[in-house]
Amino acid sequence: MSIPSGEEEVLGVVLLRRPRSLGRWDTFATVLTTRRMIFAQITGEMVKEATEQAKRQAKAEGKGFLGQWSAQLRATLSYANRYMSMEPSLILSETPGNFYIDNDSIGEIKLKLSPQGNVNEFDVEIHSRSGKMVFKMDENADNVRLLKNAYGDRVKLPFGYSISGFRLG
Repeated sequence: MSIPSGEEEVLGVVLLRRPRSLGRWDTFATVLTTRRMIFAQITGEMVKEATEQAKRQAKAEGKGFLGQWSAQLRATLSYANRYMSMEPSLILSETPGNFYIDNDSIGEIKLKLSPQGNVNEFDVEIHSRSGKMVFKMDENADNVRLLKNAYGDRVKLPFGYSISGFRLG
């Protein structure tokens, strides 16, 4: 599908975490578009507001404690999906911590497996003209597929890694 000049299409959203200090993280909904990779910072206040709104709505629908709790969990997990229907310029202006990298300035995205207890995650290195940025991303075939679809051969997977679930080594 060709995109008319001047238009930008959102392709998908991947959650990335950047380590700060004392075990804290900055979390970003990384919005992949036909033109750029937009890093939308997800603040604690934003998540709190989304869960409170979900709780109020569940309560208004007559749901009990478990229904409200379930609604809050769903709101937290799906918060980033709202960026799928937002204009990229609105995403960028949402918080002062939001920024982007033009797709044509990205030379390579390296994914390295990093086992953390029972969960595997990736160290993600994004190499662009402005330098290298390092993030963490949950190991998830959908995330890898999305990155590969958007950036093709610029995405480097660990040796023997397959998004179909079979892994060598």
